[in-house]
Amino acid sequence: MPKKSGYPRLKATKTSLYKLIANYETLPIMKKTTFKKAYRSPSFWLEWYHGDHWCKAFFAACMGSALLAVEKREDCGDGRSREVHRPAVAELRKLGMIEDHPPKRYRQPLCS
Repeated sequence: MPKKSGYPRLKATKTSLYKLIANYETLPIMKKTTFKKAYRSPSFWLEWYHGDHWCKAFFAACMGSALLAVEKREDCGDGRSREVHRPAVAELRKLGMIEDHPPKRYRQPLCS
């Protein structure tokens, strides 16, 4: 019988994404952040205002690995900066941000 190996898929909640970004950035309390998910795609955003900067963190899969991009934009002025991080798979598993999906042939049908 063939092996039932699945493929990993990213998932995120506001709490898990907040904890991941807190490893790289200084964040306000969680109530002052906004969480968004892209429609039908495993891509997520967390937005917040910090001092005189608007900040947006984008989390998605890119070329088979996780990508976390944090963009900061000055409230008054043209200043922008972007930092890109590639979090380790072990760190994502610890935060519960990776789930394994079985191959299509082993999935249970929705209706019997």
